[in-house]
Amino acid sequence: MKKTVNIIVLILLISFSAKAQNNYQIKRATKFSEYATTQLELSKDDKKFLYDTYLAKFVAQREKIHGKNLSDDEKKQVYKASKNKLVKTLNTRFNAEKTKAIMAAVKEIRDK
Repeated sequence: MKKTVNIIVLILLISFSAKAQNNYQIKRATKFSEYATTQLELSKDDKKFLYDTYLAKFVAQREKIHGKNLSDDEKKQVYKASKNKLVKTLNTRFNAEKTKAIMAAVKEIRDK
């Protein structure tokens, strides 16, 4: 039941924020999902799930930060909460080990 609710919330976030997406967020979500899919040999459905999840993360971060004149510490709190929510969402579809591998692959491409 909890997994279903998380997935529904994710879908609603994506559908409501579709117009707020910019090219940067789309490119980043695409880059992360494609790299993780290639590195871990995930299915097309998993790739789509990763793309949707990362896009929702980036859109939510932007809504919470953009134009709010937050301090660096406040931004860090938003990023940390966003990461924790991302891990929970990924855990609805993948086991903990696979989630860690996805996060590591994304960190690798992000740091390049």
